[in-house]
Amino acid sequence: MQVFSATLNQMLVLFIFMALGFFLNKKRLLPLDDSVVLSKLETYAFVPCLVFNTFYKYCTVENFRQKWVYILYGAAIMLVSLIIGIFLAKIFAKDNYLQKIYTYSFAVANFSFMGNAVVLGIFGEDVLFDYMIFTLPLNLYVYSYGTASLVPQKEGKKFSFKVFINPIFISLLLGAVFGLLQIPLPKFITTAVSSAGACMSPLAMLLTGFVIGDYSLKKLASEKKVYLASIIRLIILPTIFILFLKALNTDIAIIRVALCATAMPLGLNTVVFPAAYGGDTTPGASMALISHLMSIITIPIMFALIL
Repeated sequence: MQVFSATLNQMLVLFIFMALGFFLNKKRLLPLDDSVVLSKLETYAFVPCLVFNTFYKYCTVENFRQKWVYILYGAAIMLVSLIIGIFLAKIFAKDNYLQKIYTYSFAVANFSFMGNAVVLGIFGEDVLFDYMIFTLPLNLYVYSYGTASLVPQKEGKKFSFKVFINPIFISLLLGAVFGLLQIPLPKFITTAVSSAGACMSPLAMLLTGFVIGDYSLKKLASEKKVYLASIIRLIILPTIFILFLKALNTDIAIIRVALCATAMPLGLNTVVFPAAYGGDTTPGASMALISHLMSIITIPIMFALIL
């Protein structure tokens, strides 16, 4: 019950921001085009700061030497999840762009926006450190090809690697270089970057609620495929991974961070990036609404049963 209540409390804290965004939209307290402004703030400021700060702090030679096993497990789960995601996406959608959204959603959960907050709130900074190391391969995928694939392409236009030239991927490279080379930065810079990165999760939840406010809840909740996708993301995939890791007699510390990374709801980037680049946010909004509401119950139960 202690794990259940602690997890539930953290989930409800995050949902306050989503409810606030929904309220601000429905009451027209902010202009409707503010969703574009918020998403661009995420894409060009807060997410790059979070990514840079993560890689600057944790992508070090010492961490690679001490925690290479965590990175190895994280990379293995990332690869398997991506393969599963590509396969499932073809079943769930026929449209090419919608397939990319489903592939991304099955490949990675909301391990960053929500995962970081849940881990910190329940287990503290020591486990968060292990979690950050474990999720480095996930971050590498998400902020390279993952987010690049969510940028809407013009009809008939092939995927271009030019989409990698964006603030997020550049911040990833800079963070990794500064971290590996241990390049010192002035205190005021690291404080500013860290503070901006901390804004990313609340704003992402607020943005999601704001975007959901543009749609009929009945319409978003009527997407039957999203319920199945949410069950796969929240219950089936993490259960498969945890059972497999236990069969290999994996250390409980690795099992713990693996569960935290895979049992989160469908990611918010399927809302943030289509909104920033003028794409259709309906699929992402439906996934965010359904999977995040379901996760209020599934995450505490999964944590209580497994941990």
